Amino acid sequence: MQMDLTASELGYLWSMYQSLSMNMCILKYFDQIVEDEEIKGLNKEILACCLTAQGEITTIMNNEEFPIPVAFTDQDVNLQADKLFTEPLILYYHWFVSKGNLNYSSIALNTIARDDIFTLFKRFNTESLELLDKARSFLLEKGLWIRPPYIPIPSEVQFVQKQSYLTKWLGEHRPLTGQEISMIFYNILTNELGLTVMKGFISVTDDEPFKSYMIKGKEIATKHKNALSEIFQKEEISTPGAWSVSNTSSKTAPFSTKLMISLISFLNSQGIANYGVALTSSMRSDIFRTFTSLLADVARYAEDGANILIEHGWFESPPQAPKLT
Repeated sequence: MQMDLTASELGYLWSMYQSLSMNMCILKYFDQIVEDEEIKGLNKEILACCLTAQGEITTIMNNEEFPIPVAFTDQDVNLQADKLFTEPLILYYHWFVSKGNLNYSSIALNTIARDDIFTLFKRFNTESLELLDKARSFLLEKGLWIRPPYIPIPSEVQFVQKQSYLTKWLGEHRPLTGQEISMIFYNILTNELGLTVMKGFISVTDDEPFKSYMIKGKEIATKHKNALSEIFQKEEISTPGAWSVSNTSSKTAPFSTKLMISLISFLNSQGIANYGVALTSSMRSDIFRTFTSLLADVARYAEDGANILIEHGWFESPPQAPKLT
C-alpha cells in the first residue's frame, strides 16, 4: 500500500520542480552559446539529469493528483539571444548549482519516508555530487579555480584555556580558525558570482523598477564582498585571487524578467543559507556579528524580490496546511 505524501515530501517535490524548470531554461540557453567542448558536455549532462528528475516528479504528481506547477517554460528563455555570459562564468554556475543541489537533496533525504521519493532524491544527490566533482575538476584544469588562503599545520594539539577565545585574546582578537577562513573565503566567492550575474542582467534590462532592484543587489553584493575581504586584510591573510570571470557586451536579454528576478531570489536564498552555515562555524564574536549583519541585508533584499514577484503575479504559492477554521 502506497503511503500518502507527507508535508515534507509535498514541499520538497514542489520546490525541486520549480528549481529544475528554471535551471533547465538556463541550461538550454547555455547549450546554445557554449563553445568549449568540455563545458558543453557537462552542461548537457546536467540538463539530462534535470529532465529525468523533472519527469519523475511529474509522474508522481500526476499519480497523486497534485497540480503540476506553472514554474518556467520555453517562453522564459530566448535561445536566439547573444552570448551574455562567458564560459568561465558558465562553468562556475555549474559548480555553484551542483553544490546547491547536493545540499538541498541531502537535507530533503533527512525527512523523506516514502520509498519512491527517497529513491528519487538519493539518485539526485549522487548525480549532484558527481557533477560537482566534474565542475571542480574542469575549473582546476582550466586554471580557473580560486584557492582559499593557506595556514600552517599545527605542530601540536592545543586546548582553549580562556573564554576570551570567543571574544578577545590578550586585548586583541585571536587568529581566525581554518573554518572561519573557509566561510569568509567561500562567501567572498559566491558574492563575486552573484555580482557578475547581476551586472549581466542589469545590462539587458530596460524596465526601470526591475533595473533598480538589480542595481540594489549589485550594491549589496559589492558591500558584502568588501566587508569580508576587509577581515582578511586586517588579519593580514591573503585575499582570494582576482576574479577572472566577466560578462560580454550583449544587450539582448536571454531570459524573461520573471526568470531573472526568480534567479536572483534563488541566489538570495542560497546566500541566506550560506551565511547561516557561516554563523554556526564562527566562534569569534566579531565574525559572528558580521555574518549576522550580512544575513539581515540579504533577508531584506529577498523580501523586496518576493514583493516584486507577488506584484506581477509571478509568485506561485507552495503547498500549504489547511486554513484554521
